[in-house]
Amino acid sequence: MTTPSDPTPSERALNRAALERVLARAMELHVRGDDAVEARGDELSESRVLEIAREVGIAPEAVRQAIAEERARGPLAEAQRESDAMLGDPMVSAARVVAGVPEALLGRLEAMLARDESLTVIRRYPDRLVLEPKRGVFDQVARAMDLGGKGYYLTRSSEVVVSVGAVDARRTHVALAADLQPARSRQLATPIVLTVLGVLAGVPLAVLTLYPLLGALPPIVLGWVGWLWARNAWRALRRQTLVSLERLLDRLEFPDRPSPTQQLFEGLTRSLLPPK
Repeated sequence: MTTPSDPTPSERALNRAALERVLARAMELHVRGDDAVEARGDELSESRVLEIAREVGIAPEAVRQAIAEERARGPLAEAQRESDAMLGDPMVSAARVVAGVPEALLGRLEAMLARDESLTVIRRYPDRLVLEPKRGVFDQVARAMDLGGKGYYLTRSSEVVVSVGAVDARRTHVALAADLQPARSRQLATPIVLTVLGVLAGVPLAVLTLYPLLGALPPIVLGWVGWLWARNAWRALRRQTLVSLERLLDRLEFPDRPSPTQQLFEGLTRSLLPPK
């Protein structure tokens, strides 16, 4: 029996986590009750998703952005941004919604990655690019000498994936992901090699001394030192790669204005060239 001071069901508050669970459960029940959906299995068209969202009061723009982000999850996979675990996910990714149409943004990203990050396209899709480090001799020398101080951190990855998806007529969801699996494998080789050297150094201690257990100290110490070095190097590489991806998105969202000298040069070039 409720008292006048007890809150009614409509007045009880829900925290954010509970609200998300309630909305997810309500959506599940709504879909299960849709005969047309049952006939097609578990898939919903975008128009139907927008219709359901409109029924529960969710803005269509938010739904379109969520759909674009969900499409990007497949080819890019989810990056563990907060986790620097040595044996965690080797993918590093960044995503953002920026102004522009997908085709134009994809072209600008391709040009920036080729010019500033020494990457070249190996696979091309309507809404996605797959790039890898350039393999030319000059490109390798430029990266080794770090001409221009760019760092070329994205060339440490085996491939970089660029994915775009339209949110609406004026905005696009852009996602970038870099696969650092080969770089991590090279770093993991350091503690393994040091552990092997420690075993070789520990054999004489185990055989020639009165305390055979001393032979276990060199592999343990050297292996632990190698592990600490590899873990710190991995964390630094992940941070550098993430900063590089975010910097690309920054330049995409806030394009650099050409300097006065560059504007003068481009103006003179256009004036000297014959008209088309």
